[in-house]
Amino acid sequence: MRKLFFPLIFIFLFQLPLFSQSQNESRSIYPLIPFLNSRDVLFKQYQEDVEDASKAFASRKDVPLNFYSYRVKKEDSIFSIASRSSLRYDSLASLNSLENSFSLKEGSLITLPVSNGVYIADLPQTPIDFLLRRQYAGLLFSDQASEKNYRSPVACFVNGKKYYFIPDGKFSPEVRAFFVNTAMYLPVESSVLSSEFGMRVSPISGKWKMHHGIDLACPLGSEVFACRSGTVLSVTEMDSVYGNYIVLSHEGGMTSLYAHLKDFSVKKGDIVAGGRVIGHVGLTGLTTGPHLHFEIRNNGRAEDPAKYFDK
Repeated sequence: MRKLFFPLIFIFLFQLPLFSQSQNESRSIYPLIPFLNSRDVLFKQYQEDVEDASKAFASRKDVPLNFYSYRVKKEDSIFSIASRSSLRYDSLASLNSLENSFSLKEGSLITLPVSNGVYIADLPQTPIDFLLRRQYAGLLFSDQASEKNYRSPVACFVNGKKYYFIPDGKFSPEVRAFFVNTAMYLPVESSVLSSEFGMRVSPISGKWKMHHGIDLACPLGSEVFACRSGTVLSVTEMDSVYGNYIVLSHEGGMTSLYAHLKDFSVKKGDIVAGGRVIGHVGLTGLTTGPHLHFEIRNNGRAEDPAKYFDK
């Protein structure tokens, strides 16, 4: 297949200054595609490379591990970029360690692979990284490629980070649900709002003070659900005020707190999907009856949780 060597080199050299806009972006060594449009010479070259990689995969040959880069535009999404690039979104998401389908930011520099598959970080950082390592643990650590009908993983370095590339790997239903789902769930199935967010007279001390969450009265032992996918930041037993409580960390600087629990169904470091049971309503800490004290904070600032569920 005819390659456009001169235009590629010319465009690459012309765009080199764009790689120095930040410390992270300056480490990219891949040609920068200006526009995901077939009229763009470099993108046309990229499309040919993707097609060649697809043919190599279908012929059971070694697939090429070549990469390009692209700066995200305002109108882009993970799905639109993947579609225009003839890629699966899980290939793009795993290589760029995206936490969810809304993680792309306008102006950020991402890496485009020419070969579909999953790219598993050797040093995982995001929940998706950890979930992929768990999904493919047998293949990565016990050489079960033939048993699982997968091709053997290939080690590669992309932007200075080590990955294990699995040519026929895909997101499992669990990972896919975690990546796509950013919905908010009610933390209990059925309850009565017994105390709102804001200033109130404390039922314990009788003093006027700020209430940083909402109280949801419900039967003892009721299931408590993660309000959104995230990571268990802490699990605390028998705090003098909150009793048994859990804090989850979510994408974008959000955290959620679940207090006065009877018990825990998760531990620190666990990755949980939105709607998963994390504990049960109890009477621990300072409380006058069984209820869930629920808080949401954005970058450390308390917000009224009710506004997330009024829609």
